[in-house]
Amino acid sequence: MTHGRSCTLVVDGGADLPEDLVRQYHIQVVPLTVHFGAESYQSGVTITPAEFYQRLKARGEFPTTSQPSVGDYVAAYQRAAEHGLPILSLHLSSGLSGSYNAARAACSLLPHLDITQVDTMTLSGEMSLQVLVAAEMAERGLPVAEICDTLRAINARSHLYFTIDKLDYLRKGGRIGRVAGAVGGLLGIRPIVTVDKSTGTYIAVGKARSFRRAVEEVAQRIINEVGEGNEVSLMVLEGYCPEQVAHVVALLRSRLNVIWFHHLHVNPSLGAHVGPDALGVAYFPGPLPYLARDVVAAD
Repeated sequence: MTHGRSCTLVVDGGADLPEDLVRQYHIQVVPLTVHFGAESYQSGVTITPAEFYQRLKARGEFPTTSQPSVGDYVAAYQRAAEHGLPILSLHLSSGLSGSYNAARAACSLLPHLDITQVDTMTLSGEMSLQVLVAAEMAERGLPVAEICDTLRAINARSHLYFTIDKLDYLRKGGRIGRVAGAVGGLLGIRPIVTVDKSTGTYIAVGKARSFRRAVEEVAQRIINEVGEGNEVSLMVLEGYCPEQVAHVVALLRSRLNVIWFHHLHVNPSLGAHVGPDALGVAYFPGPLPYLARDVVAAD
């Protein structure tokens, strides 16, 4: 039995997590799968983000994705159970993927295990905020019920905004939905997208006439919502667009007091739906519960 920890975390591949923190917190990640035609790769395992985005840019391919199977979750829960602790299983929004339902089916096959499942109602960096807080609380030995209450409170205050230079990947992946209505048939319009917390699906909340202006709109929305000069915890995500990342980080640092910061490439299973020219920012106003102010913020 793992000394002191209250539960073992199982997380699906819908979260974008720093690899060092996955190791530090002993998080078990159940990856989604990326398909290039007949070729299949486990996202972040058998294909790295660097390899994935290099291939997209070089070949102009449109990959597809698939969620973990019920069997994948059964195996993950059985591995997690070896620690002798309750299992807390966190999932990307059921409004965007069937991963949560597959996990529920797996849970029904393992009635002897103590598994609590959470639909985070979001994904990527915003989901990661919940995962990392849960991991720290588990490390401190706090009970699963208290962790779940805290995650609901985080979800109520956190936000994710992202923008993309082209809608092709959302369209090809069947995720265009309500985003298309915001831009209609207008050429050169880039949407600003978030996740509707009531449905866990994408919605467009703004638009701009260039990718750079859309990135600036993302920054301005966050500045307005957090308040000039106030503390904020940030996770910046990109496909592969380093110039736009530098631009949005500079804008946010100049107007907000960034006390916790991570910058990651969107994992391939999510990148398949947004493409390389994609940028997102997940944020929480003020300090994240239980997480220390991060020295990376000074990076």
